[in-house]
Amino acid sequence: MSSSTLSPAQAHALFDILTHNETYAEIENFKWPEAIDNYGHPFKKEDGVQTTSPLLQLLLNKFVLKIPGLKSVPLDFWQERCRTLVAKLAEAELSESYDKGAIGSRKTLATAISAILEYVARGCLGGYPQHARPGPDRKYDTSNADDVMQAWDDAMQEMIYGDLLDELFNKAAESERLEDHSSLVQAAHEYILINLASFLHHVFVLSPDGQYLLRVIENVHRLVPYTMVRQTLRVGNAATMINGMLKLVLTKLSVTAFTNWMGISKNADDGMNLLQQIVSTVMSWDNTEFQKRATQIEKGKDAPGKDQLKSVKAHVRAPRDERERLRSISIEQSKSIVTVILESSNPPLASDLPDTEHAYALEYYSTHLSIRDRDELTKILCRLQPDLLTQAIREVVAAYDPIIRAIHNAVDLSGSLSDLENFLTDLIKMSKPKKQTNSETASKDSHKSQSGEQLPSVEDYVTLLRKHMPSAHRFLHQIAKNGPKVTETYRNFAKEAAAEFRDPSPPVVADANASPPDSTPSEPAAGAMTAPLTAIFGTLSDGDQKDMLAVLASHAKYLSTLKSSSAARMKSIIANTSSTTYGPGMYLARWHALIDDTPITPATAKGPVRSGREVKGEMDRTSQKGADSGKSAEKLTASGEVPTAPDITFVVKKLGPYFKEVLTGMEIMG
Repeated sequence: MSSSTLSPAQAHALFDILTHNETYAEIENFKWPEAIDNYGHPFKKEDGVQTTSPLLQLLLNKFVLKIPGLKSVPLDFWQERCRTLVAKLAEAELSESYDKGAIGSRKTLATAISAILEYVARGCLGGYPQHARPGPDRKYDTSNADDVMQAWDDAMQEMIYGDLLDELFNKAAESERLEDHSSLVQAAHEYILINLASFLHHVFVLSPDGQYLLRVIENVHRLVPYTMVRQTLRVGNAATMINGMLKLVLTKLSVTAFTNWMGISKNADDGMNLLQQIVSTVMSWDNTEFQKRATQIEKGKDAPGKDQLKSVKAHVRAPRDERERLRSISIEQSKSIVTVILESSNPPLASDLPDTEHAYALEYYSTHLSIRDRDELTKILCRLQPDLLTQAIREVVAAYDPIIRAIHNAVDLSGSLSDLENFLTDLIKMSKPKKQTNSETASKDSHKSQSGEQLPSVEDYVTLLRKHMPSAHRFLHQIAKNGPKVTETYRNFAKEAAAEFRDPSPPVVADANASPPDSTPSEPAAGAMTAPLTAIFGTLSDGDQKDMLAVLASHAKYLSTLKSSSAARMKSIIANTSSTTYGPGMYLARWHALIDDTPITPATAKGPVRSGREVKGEMDRTSQKGADSGKSAEKLTASGEVPTAPDITFVVKKLGPYFKEVLTGMEIMG
């Protein structure tokens, strides 16, 4: 065995690869019911259960279970309600992007969550590296991108190792104006605002089904009875207000529910409450559109035969093991999932379809998969007996009762709801593609979709957030000023959470006259994880170490390029010299790396399995809701596209299991 050690860049690259892979692997594992059963505390009653999701459980225990209010919910909330709901969702076997021929909403959501959580995990495991911090007289220019990025790093240093959190809470109680905060806070706020705008732009403009997600939000927005909610929130007595909101949102609307309420009967929960009515209605609207599209395909002159469509439709309801079996055959034999379905029919049907017929057959299959998905979600969230969702909400509200009372007394919740409603209205309106007029300047051509529509830029989302951010500041100011007890509760939680990111190495003393460092800290790039990573690296043979170092070098270069390109995009937005089509944030590239690696069924009856990268510009067919919506779903090709991530399979295969063992050991010790 070699005694080679890892350089800071190599340790950082290895740490990045292993956390990136482990985070998503644990999230993806939740499509199986066993994942929640083997999760451990707080979802299992037995003590000492060894978790199969050590990274996610580490984050749950260190952060989620310590959130004020949520830490007070009874164990039954986790062990009976949450555990059963998660297991039911896994048992429903919602559709895979592979079968649908495009990246679906569930894949988009799972990969986005993973890309964010992996950064939290790395900070928690390795610690945020320390460097000499400038003194309080340091000034930052919010029109200078370098200052803004430096301010974010300095703010993180001060929150984790200094007293910036106390300063933030104290100043928020004094004023709702951002201008009254320190230069450091104002510049760090600018960094957060731009990155949040970049994230929203990515979700609604660059994401494959962003316009579909926007329609879902719009439908929910239309169904929420804002006027009734505002009237309830205006009630002066906190207990009466909470009770009124519970009745408004959770009261069942059915004859049985009415007789139960009257005391005439004691039957199981029946009907749906307002929340479930909204979910059910949105799902129903979707399914109506999907069914129309399925009917159009059935009647189309280029559609496959009736027997073939019938076979494809029947497979949607096939048992899980059968669907898994045919999917494996499709991958192994480089045949479309539709081809394998037709070949496996009894009797086998003609499967060598012309490309046009095959495309319709795949869309037909995808459409019925989406119909089934929404049927299953409606059953679990709206019609499950007993109604676990309603019970869970009641338990959360009961746990948060003291906090809700304090906030009700401190804040005009009715006005805050109006602020939220106005923000959502503007967000929905702005995120929709607009018709390009002849007066549009040529400088905006890069923001056209293929249909000639004008798509919003990152700067548009920055403008939107600047407009509505003062209402958020006002909300926080009212709580901090008028609710000292609840403010102190969250101050203590914020300090505990920030402490989880401390690097155990000796602290660096701040120098009031110091300038921001021009280079990265000299501490090991994996922080507290450097020693465990070096140890598992040392278990490899000399040959494997050599091969792995080559991969780590490529990955380190990739990360460096991502950092540089993200900084360049930040400068472009702050300079406001053009309409940016791809915002800053390295995590966005890591998000797309996961999407790019997603296997997708071949596009033709026989052909190679595709990857998410090949269908990146395509929208999930079932999200289009008809031909017309496809125009608004066409996506931009971002200028200055991020580099392709190197192949990290070798690293994951060799050290992934060992890394999981390290995390499991840390969880047991913790």
